[in-house]
Amino acid sequence: MRTAISGGCLGDLVSAADASDEDRFLRTYECRGGIAARSPMTRVDRVTAPALLLHEEDDDQAEQWFAALRERGVPVRMVRYPGGSHLFILNGRPYRRVDCNERIVEWLQQWIPVDGGPVSPS
Repeated sequence: MRTAISGGCLGDLVSAADASDEDRFLRTYECRGGIAARSPMTRVDRVTAPALLLHEEDDDQAEQWFAALRERGVPVRMVRYPGGSHLFILNGRPYRRVDCNERIVEWLQQWIPVDGGPVSPS
């Protein structure tokens, strides 16, 4: 079984570039002109792995990705943390980083079989 965990995701690179002061960099260098083709949202129809999304409260990208996965019937859970930055997983308040890590372990235990045992989605 495969699973995904995302913190601070950029699901739609086109809207991220349009809303960013790094638009030119993303389009020219990071994505070499093919920004839409490289955007995860463009390929959401291929996603089947259960996903855990850990994001700050006001992350529109996370909301879009969550809705797209849920609409497709992909098992998905989103946890929003208030008042954090896009890098809250790395430099957020210690108790939030602990919570984040605990949720990651719980998610992996739920979706990755241990010693060949069955995975029981909840």
